[in-house]
Amino acid sequence: MGDGISMPSPIAFISDIHANLPALRAVLAHIAGQGITQIYCLGDVVGYGGSPVECVDLLRENGIPCLKGNHDAMVAHGNQVAGRMKLMWDWTEQQLSFEQRSWLAELPMTFELPEFQAVHAMLPMPEEWGYVLTASHAAMHFAYQTNPLCFIGHTHSPAFWIEGEDREHEITSIEPVFLDRKQLINVGSVGQPRDGDGRACYVIYRLDQQDVWWRRVDYDIQAAQHAIEDACLPLAFAERLSRGK
Repeated sequence: MGDGISMPSPIAFISDIHANLPALRAVLAHIAGQGITQIYCLGDVVGYGGSPVECVDLLRENGIPCLKGNHDAMVAHGNQVAGRMKLMWDWTEQQLSFEQRSWLAELPMTFELPEFQAVHAMLPMPEEWGYVLTASHAAMHFAYQTNPLCFIGHTHSPAFWIEGEDREHEITSIEPVFLDRKQLINVGSVGQPRDGDGRACYVIYRLDQQDVWWRRVDYDIQAAQHAIEDACLPLAFAERLSRGK
């Protein structure tokens, strides 16, 4: 017989979907196949890809809490930039309903839970969309991190930073976490990886084993590329999916 003690459930973190519906569907199916029910999205639901409506709807249908990313903010609040990025954001805004844009506009900037913190970009001013790319960036962030663990996205590349270390921690696929030190975990990108691996990426935080596990998932890249082409968005957005860059 059991002792009545339930083990804490694992938590999945997804980020930077970028309107890539085939990748999002594949990742959600992969998460469900492991029996994981707690999922948090760290932002950038839209932008670059050809399926913003469907990605917004799929997150909402599944009741997945989501942070606001810089692309979400540009579409929800308007943008003043020029060039192909403006064309992409304007097209995305036109596809979404007022109600969907309002949902994006109302997304929070951070999660503050007993088990973790999360932000799309970095602390202390997430609305400035800074990138954690170096040890000095991580040190700036750690000064405002109040939980041992903080999960981020934004760079589209998996990364693991530990307070007090002068360089990025080299990761494999599973790394232990320690609740007596601050750690910063970049969960990678579902819809537009930029670390040279084109497969969708997300993270599982296993509370019972106190580790984080980066998972890679194959998906139909050609279908995502065709959605971009059909939307008449810049072909560079489609081409980079194959390269993972």
